[in-house]
Amino acid sequence: MKVFISYRREDSAGHAGRLHDSLQSRFGADNVFMDLNDIDSGQNFADVIQTAVRSSDVLLAVIGKEWLTCSSAGHRRLDLPNDFVRNEIGTALEHGVPVIPVLVQGAAMPLAPSLPEPLKLLASHDAHDLSDERWTYDVGRLIAATEKLSGTSRPSPRRRLVVVAAVLVIAVVAGLFLYLRGRETPTALAGEWSADITYDWGDKYTERFTFKVDSGAVVGTASFLGVRRGIVDGTVNGDQVVFETRTQEARGDFSSPVSVAHRYRGKISGDTIAFTMQTEGGSSGVPVEFTARRSADVVSPQSK
Repeated sequence: MKVFISYRREDSAGHAGRLHDSLQSRFGADNVFMDLNDIDSGQNFADVIQTAVRSSDVLLAVIGKEWLTCSSAGHRRLDLPNDFVRNEIGTALEHGVPVIPVLVQGAAMPLAPSLPEPLKLLASHDAHDLSDERWTYDVGRLIAATEKLSGTSRPSPRRRLVVVAAVLVIAVVAGLFLYLRGRETPTALAGEWSADITYDWGDKYTERFTFKVDSGAVVGTASFLGVRRGIVDGTVNGDQVVFETRTQEARGDFSSPVSVAHRYRGKISGDTIAFTMQTEGGSSGVPVEFTARRSADVVSPQSK
């Protein structure tokens, strides 16, 4: 299996290099391509990149906070036809090479309107977060997603035993870490919250949130347009909470609704949570910022 790492040097060189080292230990040095390490002197840079992308089983697009806005001579780099990052991802999309957006530095997934035409399809791909605090755990999940997406066959029995042992160690360490973190501040998030939200089309709703925390995992409900939705993929790490809710949206043909994901990121501070919510797949993708407040009948230890 061959993996191509696409990244913007000004944006995420450090994270890309660390990811390159982590993937090499799983797939081998010859099967993970990264431009600074895998292009010999005298070779045509553009030709090598094109060949490497087309021969890869998966392309990982590493996206940091400056990935979308990096500029050169007053022009956004992604808008330049000769931009290497644009060409790497565009070639993968054009030739059917699976692409996984990898978000680092807490970056948000770019929306289709913000991307140049050859890359707009990238916005419809499921992103994978890599956090510095849970690097080993997150990379393990990324490896699993990469192998699943590429249809890689299972490893030999001997290698499988090594991989299983490593995964068990990672799982135990990650589980212990999440358990301890969850025990440190379970009540900082748990309970009832509400927020007055004005959406970009002008409608106002009082949305309500119910959170339960179990060893770092977050479950409960979060309302959207006044209707409570079940929380999925929820985690709390210190004062950071991340989760999703999902809905169905009808556009003309009510017999064929479209799946929509609402992704929430929040920072807990006492009895308030500063949230950013972004809808993906819906008719509106404009991020919404709002502040949720703990319900009056629930008092957190911090506020006593």
